[in-house]
Amino acid sequence: MRKVTNSDKLFYFEKNFFTMDGLWMLEIEKEVGWDTALKIDRAVWIRLMKVIFRRIKKYLDIETNNLSDLIEIITFRWSVEGWKYLVNRVSESEVIIEIKECPYKAIMDRNTNRQDRIPLICKNMCFPFYKMAFEEFNPKIKFERNKFMGIGDNYCDFCFKSVD
Repeated sequence: MRKVTNSDKLFYFEKNFFTMDGLWMLEIEKEVGWDTALKIDRAVWIRLMKVIFRRIKKYLDIETNNLSDLIEIITFRWSVEGWKYLVNRVSESEVIIEIKECPYKAIMDRNTNRQDRIPLICKNMCFPFYKMAFEEFNPKIKFERNKFMGIGDNYCDFCFKSVD
């Protein structure tokens, strides 16, 4: 059996994760149309986010579900996936994250046939599945979005406020 390094595994999974996600969407869209494909993809991502959050939480040995824990989990995921972002801790109960570069948008930007789908993905995919994941993680953490690169803003924002 061939011996592979962690670097080999990282290369393989990093490159193929995004490709699989994109190809899945293209093929399902071809079979059932855009609206149904988006509905199915959103449902898959909602379920996947629950699994991802649970696994990262365990991996990072996080035992609670407070705002700092949520920020730790989501920024771990984004860092692994190559997102560029800035965390602004406004207070103990409020955090605003500015996304400067989203790998999913970057991939779609490179495909001229998919650029018209970017706003739809930002509003109808990204926001809903994150909202569901964050609510399940802790319903006392309120989440909103006001900026979306996919509809022309210079950055995306993820605004969190912990309410008791």
